[in-house]
Amino acid sequence: MKGELIGKQADIENNGKTHKGKIIDETRNMLYLETNNKIKKFIKKTSKITIEGQTINGEKITKRPEDRIKEC
Repeated sequence: MKGELIGKQADIENNGKTHKGKIIDETRNMLYLETNNKIKKFIKKTSKITIEGQTINGEKITKRPEDRIKEC
């Protein structure tokens, strides 16, 4: 995934459930999603993230955001 994820609307599938919201933070191993005024944490490695119709296997983006962006 090229570019910044923070601020984008996303659907995150984790443990058979899909959560919709806005990505508000990203670390090496975690994504923070704001849904219905709640903040939920998801482990990238075990999640499937859909942004703008593109589905990403979270295991492929398990690295620091700045390193991921530099590689692109």
